[in-house]
Amino acid sequence: MVHAEACASNQADLAMHSLLHVANILYVVSYSVRDILWLRIISVVAMGLLCGVYGYRGAEGDTEAIYWQLAFIAINIVQIVRLVKERQPVNLTSVERRMHETALKSLSPQQVRRLMSKADWREVADGETIIDEGVQNQNLLLMTDGKARVTVSGKQVASLMGGQFVGEMSFLTGSKTSAKVAARGPVKFVAWTEEMLRETSEKDGGLGTALQAALGADLVWKLLDQRSRQVRGTALDSMG
Repeated sequence: MVHAEACASNQADLAMHSLLHVANILYVVSYSVRDILWLRIISVVAMGLLCGVYGYRGAEGDTEAIYWQLAFIAINIVQIVRLVKERQPVNLTSVERRMHETALKSLSPQQVRRLMSKADWREVADGETIIDEGVQNQNLLLMTDGKARVTVSGKQVASLMGGQFVGEMSFLTGSKTSAKVAARGPVKFVAWTEEMLRETSEKDGGLGTALQAALGADLVWKLLDQRSRQVRGTALDSMG
């Protein structure tokens, strides 16, 4: 009887040692995965196994360790639920979809929905000014529909259309605008304040990075377009 109990105890000890090793292996695996959701899920499983090991040992100090593991599990479960909700399929509106396909390619559909829901939607008629030259720009603007002309000292230097940012350089640098943007026909656009973007980015750290990438891509396109216009202008002058 005593021998049987001893064997059972040894088997239980061996099982707990195995669980301890499995838990640590899971921690190593969790640190190697790139997906934060799977990192948290694997970590929760590892923490649960450690709780079992600590509970079986019942040594002094293990009770506190179990409480800490349960606290970590609770925190991770909350984050897992949040991540799962964020990854649910999003049915974007037609405008949101067009912005996702153009200016906001670097954002996820969920981020596009979150960003567009915080925007101030505006509309101007033909000839009206979207942003004037030589003023402080307090908002990040994104055209959703229509076309606009960009002028410097009254001379047109570029054109804009739906799916392009307006005045982003002055917004990012805090300097005054270097050009005037006026509507060519009815134009719809959205605006975000710096404070609103900061608050939204704090809730979703990846959104700020993705938006910076979107602004960078838009600036590169505009620089290339401006360079192309200059080359064409030079070619026409030489032909004349």
